[in-house]
Amino acid sequence: MIPLEPSPLSLDSRAAYAIWSRLLSCLVTEALLRAFYLPFPPNDRTPAVGIMVVLSTNLISEQPSICRALVASDIYAIVPLYREPVLRPSLPQRHGSPVALVDPLDMLPEVYELIEHAGPVSSSIFSLQQFQVLNWKLDSRKRVPWPRIFYPILLWSRFAGELVLPVEQRTSIQNELASSLHWQKIAYENPPTCPSIRSSSIEWEQSLVEGHPTHPMHRARMLPFDMPLYDWMHPKIYFVLVPRSSLNILGDFEASIKPLASAAAQSVGLRLPDDDSMVIMPVHEIQVNAILAKFSDAHALDPRINMAASAQSSTRTLLVPGLSGMSLKLSVGVTISSALRTISHYTADFGPRFSEVVVPKLAINPELLTIEREPASAVYRGVEPDLAKHFTAILRECFQPNQDENVVVCAALLESGYSDIPKGVSAMEHAFSLDTVEKKVEFLDRYIQLACEALIPPLIHNGVAFEAHAQNVLARFDVTTGRLLGFVIRDLGGLRVHPPTLVKSIGTEFKFLEGHCVATATVEETYPKFYHTFINNHIQRLIRVLGMHYDGSGWDMLRRRLKEIIPADHGLYKAWLDPSTSSVVPGKCLMRMRLQGAYRDYVYSPFPNLIHYRGASASKLGELPNGKVSVETSQ
Repeated sequence: MIPLEPSPLSLDSRAAYAIWSRLLSCLVTEALLRAFYLPFPPNDRTPAVGIMVVLSTNLISEQPSICRALVASDIYAIVPLYREPVLRPSLPQRHGSPVALVDPLDMLPEVYELIEHAGPVSSSIFSLQQFQVLNWKLDSRKRVPWPRIFYPILLWSRFAGELVLPVEQRTSIQNELASSLHWQKIAYENPPTCPSIRSSSIEWEQSLVEGHPTHPMHRARMLPFDMPLYDWMHPKIYFVLVPRSSLNILGDFEASIKPLASAAAQSVGLRLPDDDSMVIMPVHEIQVNAILAKFSDAHALDPRINMAASAQSSTRTLLVPGLSGMSLKLSVGVTISSALRTISHYTADFGPRFSEVVVPKLAINPELLTIEREPASAVYRGVEPDLAKHFTAILRECFQPNQDENVVVCAALLESGYSDIPKGVSAMEHAFSLDTVEKKVEFLDRYIQLACEALIPPLIHNGVAFEAHAQNVLARFDVTTGRLLGFVIRDLGGLRVHPPTLVKSIGTEFKFLEGHCVATATVEETYPKFYHTFINNHIQRLIRVLGMHYDGSGWDMLRRRLKEIIPADHGLYKAWLDPSTSSVVPGKCLMRMRLQGAYRDYVYSPFPNLIHYRGASASKLGELPNGKVSVETSQ
């Protein structure tokens, strides 16, 4: 169960909380800012167990142990925490215990700064006395913790100003944060109902309320034109004609797209041009004008020839009536979560060939894992890669469950904030009636077991790391019993593959385009991608939402299941499970990447290896609505 706010928040404040908590999480966990944790006294009757003090950028260059007295200008923000964050394995320093990792779910919805004020603290859930744990020699008796206004742009502006970022970059990131705030508020204003175990897969796909759990720009949608509202879930597909000589086509692309366009034309009493030298390309409605402007030999068909589609949670991948058993992935040319959502020529080339040559030979248990193959693609050729990526289409298989089964995108299981269920209750808890600790433990342990057995063997035996975050993985359930049966993995564009290990394991040559980021120089370079997507971004969320993070019990399950499947003499064991060599792992840095302008090339820095996490020392117990105890619930 997700912690509740101590008091109801307005939609504006709630949306702002979603953004600034993610921003602070990134700044602290990526070591862009230093932070200390200070616990409140054990008998303190507050929703929080302590506070996190985030220090300003001017302290980054100081010695690891700060011995001097701190002054108010050293403090960037003070945040009360529901639970103790992950601390660095060192003795507490003069100013508190250094924070190694803090999650947005750790934070209460108030952030403080120090300002000149002689009066009492107002509009706060805390009293001034509770901040006496600071016990610092500040530069004025009148400097007290004071609620900062919730607008996250102010937090960003202060950080960017202290870091002296270029104006263009500072403004660009600020606009993305503002966009994220805008679309998050819209999502809160129009919350969906919670799907059930029998709801269609597309209902689950479109039920996300927040999305990415830690990215500050998680809801950003930077449209190339002024449009404050847009129905992302139900776009239209239009069609353009392109000379065959201008495209690289793999697979039987036209066999699916041409009949689709023909049906759209017939529905409005029109016919398609009869010219074998031209190919019909589907285009997302947002991209039509950009395609016509960027590619002079692309010609739009009559705009009445279009098809309504339903977007999956990734926005770019669409379900289209008439594409039986297939989905269609299209470039949209919109910055979403700080990345321009196009499709590279690398991805268009890789997916169909990997699907045909490699997928049938991977070390997987077909009872536990299905891979949605990408049988066909088309991409514009003969231009710079940064231009070609705007004009790409990929056909992807859509898993068809048996009549007594259903598939659910795993990201939706972790969501909350639905219009028809209590606040703080996740879709997973509601849809599968996980209303006791025992049920949650059973569900999580089976989930971790099957996920490890399904997704890790290709990494061990083939050197293939799937991008196994919760948006790319579907869970397959028995609709009668609710029992988890296995998983489906999709999206071949974000893999990491060690070519020698792959070729040796499948006994077949496989060529990568020169410069493709999928191919790694060593097998060890595949591990960080899988850790970030599967462990940090997927399993961690399950463990936290089901209330088994702070006592360490969920991580104990994961350690046990990993040891069952990873051989002790394998390099992955040394990288993840050997305490002497794996206390930290390379963690993907979302804000560092954005600051460096990186997208396809990841930026990593040392993160605490959560696989070894044993539990917090200052956890408080709370009660679930049914009276059962959970270490993460706060009411």
